Amino acid sequence: MSKGVVFLLCALVLLPSVLYSQESDTEPVEDAAADSSAASDSSTESKRFKFAAIPIVSYDPALEWNLSALANAFFKASPADTVSPSSMAGAMVGYTTNGTWYWSLYTKLYLDEDNYRALAAYGDASVNFQYYDEVLESFIGFNSIHDVFLLELQRRVYKRWYLGLRYVNLKTSTEYEVGGQPGDPARQNMNNLGLVVSHDARDHIYSPHHGSYMNFRTGHYRDAWGSDYIYDKYDFTFTKFFPLSDHQVVAARFAAFVATGDVPFEGQYVVKRDDIRGYTDGKHRAEQVYDLQGEYRWNVHGKWGVVAFGGVATAVDDPEEITWSGLLPAVGAGVRYMAIPSEQINIGIDIAVGKDDWGVYFRIGEVFGGM
Repeated sequence: MSKGVVFLLCALVLLPSVLYSQESDTEPVEDAAADSSAASDSSTESKRFKFAAIPIVSYDPALEWNLSALANAFFKASPADTVSPSSMAGAMVGYTTNGTWYWSLYTKLYLDEDNYRALAAYGDASVNFQYYDEVLESFIGFNSIHDVFLLELQRRVYKRWYLGLRYVNLKTSTEYEVGGQPGDPARQNMNNLGLVVSHDARDHIYSPHHGSYMNFRTGHYRDAWGSDYIYDKYDFTFTKFFPLSDHQVVAARFAAFVATGDVPFEGQYVVKRDDIRGYTDGKHRAEQVYDLQGEYRWNVHGKWGVVAFGGVATAVDDPEEITWSGLLPAVGAGVRYMAIPSEQINIGIDIAVGKDDWGVYFRIGEVFGGM
């Protein structure tokens, strides 16, 4: 039996043991001394903070064994605000057996009856990855160090339409293997500023059952704000949810990622877990990535559910290069556990298979259209 099959079976067996959640009441201590009737009333109220965390052990062919931890807290930014969805703050830290390490802190806030939305993140990573050289017909290893700060602010402008700005301060240092030996690192700033336009008609932020979500954002790299390159990126995603019953839903997503101008190696797109699950080796890399995928979600019993998904992607430098032979199909399935029922927060594991590649994925929340 192959190592991949052995790991897949182990992951399925161990899934219940790596899922953890906790709801925490942060009301003042004196509330605990209230009379029994008041305590009974307060027990029916929503907890102010809810937590979900996963210790992760996974494997993929490029990064090898991944040991990491992911923790998210969900809360109301203002207890008096009954309209805004729950905000979220989290942290991730990890290490892989090929020497990769990473950590990040992030938060997404829903404010003033959902009239304002804010996203902020900061993190560092040193990634030992690879790309496929078509001339040499082989993989070339590289190490890329990232230091990134992201800030995004949006304002509701009409019904469910949001408009805002996005700023990314990114410093990278990439070192390629030359003849099997490390070469000189190439250091650059990849700062960018852009627009964000969203239309959010989902019935629920974290576990949608019907509605749709469109997000379009741009990134403009200019020396005016410290970028060493001048080029542009355009990311578009549209997700539609089709309810089949109270416990079943189909989610479908189309995504297009386009870079134009003098695009550096670090500015290219790679087909990976956020685009379409099942590709992990870094072989499919280009200035444009398009994908279409669907997912069937079924709440089987109580807090437990299953998903089945499939899709197709392509990585090209020009749409005219898209061919049937260049399409990248992938299929997979997963298990879900509702860690925080009051917020409909799922955590779980997916196993996906692509063309000559595969991957195992742990996460909090759904893969697309649910965060």
